[in-house]
Amino acid sequence: MKKMWRGLMTGILGISMLFGALGSVSAATAKDIQGHWAQSQLQDWLDKGYLQGYADGTVKPNNAITRGEYVALVNRLFGFTDTAAITFTDLKSNNWAYSEVAKAVRAGYIGGYENNTFRATSPITRQEAAVITAKLLSLNTNSTTLTFKDSAQIASWAKGAVAAAAAKSIINGYPDGTFGPKKALTRAEAVGIIGNSAANNPGGTVTPTPTPTATPSATATPTPTATPTSPAGGGSGGGGGGGGSSAPTVSGITYGHVGSVTADVYMTPSVTGAVYYVVAPYSSTALLPTQLQVRDGLTAAGAAGVNAGSTTAVAGSTVSFSVYGLQPSTEYAAYIAVADTAGSWSGVYTLRLTTASAGGGAITELSPGTIGTVTADVYVTYGQAGGIATPVRYVVLPAGATEPTAEQIAAGQNSSGTQLAAPWSGGFTPVPGIRQTLTLSGLTADTAYKVYVIAGSGTSWSPIEILRIHTKQP
Repeated sequence: MKKMWRGLMTGILGISMLFGALGSVSAATAKDIQGHWAQSQLQDWLDKGYLQGYADGTVKPNNAITRGEYVALVNRLFGFTDTAAITFTDLKSNNWAYSEVAKAVRAGYIGGYENNTFRATSPITRQEAAVITAKLLSLNTNSTTLTFKDSAQIASWAKGAVAAAAAKSIINGYPDGTFGPKKALTRAEAVGIIGNSAANNPGGTVTPTPTPTATPSATATPTPTATPTSPAGGGSGGGGGGGGSSAPTVSGITYGHVGSVTADVYMTPSVTGAVYYVVAPYSSTALLPTQLQVRDGLTAAGAAGVNAGSTTAVAGSTVSFSVYGLQPSTEYAAYIAVADTAGSWSGVYTLRLTTASAGGGAITELSPGTIGTVTADVYVTYGQAGGIATPVRYVVLPAGATEPTAEQIAAGQNSSGTQLAAPWSGGFTPVPGIRQTLTLSGLTADTAYKVYVIAGSGTSWSPIEILRIHTKQP
């Protein structure tokens, strides 16, 4: 037993080294395991040097693990080194995952999709992991009797594998009685499952081969069983060669403009559905919220974010939204997740941004009010109570228009220098510290607009604040 445990320790240590040139993280400096369901074990393994984290002091146990990363972990712990000839159309020979996938295919525990793709960068789902487990351990998958509340959601090609893996407690369900077959596996869950699989390996535990130089940029954390307190994003797919759609993902997350109290965020989802987001002041010790917390506008601590919302998403198309309610010279984190129309979730993505500085004569609020089909109310607050009144200028442009300069906004022009008439431009001199309602009319129904607002005079202007609004359908 001690020999097997030492083998597992060596294996997991090799796995932690697999994922990049990471700095050592002690339990005292790990930033993202406080309150984690596996906190005590993570701390113990960090103290003993079994686990390494990122150079920034994080372990990232709740991040989703991809199909390529998962097979790399399996190969390392089970000692698979022989390769097969593979011709997946989405996996080039210069990709770090190529050799790992070739080993996995040769070992016979995973295959590609029906269109000859492997999708190495797609998150692996819990039911896919069950199929891999069953193949690795040659489990009897004849029985498909399942007692999970969501058993009906388990794909037919995975039912026997899930039943077999659950019967041996290699993959457990969640405390609420569900299995979560389409949820993306987290790194913490992944190492727990692979470790449990190795402990049940009829051939015994083997020592991993040396770590390759080309590695993915992720790290995993060991756990006893898969029992997270919150769901992870995911989607359907064929873990052992079965088919299915890949789990939702989000790419190109960035900001187009950041003012003192607003920010413009852009991204591209892989699926049609909805993008959810929640924004909170950034902290290096803050945990990542779950998908459901993001959906509900909450941080990992269960507190309401300073701003939250959702917007529709079309696969492969740019999605954007405005963040408001921010404070000047402050670093924020926008937590973003996407769900497809079938209810499958991506992982939670983080975008960090720092707002612009602002003096006493700056806009302190720009937020939406009542939105109609052809009208919209926008709330604007300038300066602090008792301050000196200063003119505020604005222009309203289609959401896809090029951003004008502060001088053009002050002159009521678009980015081409074309003069805009009311209601597309205007101005007022508010009482400092008192909210002003800016009522826009003459808009087009079901259309996205951007409202650009500045304060100042002459050549001295506050940072440009941008608020995206969308009129209702008729």
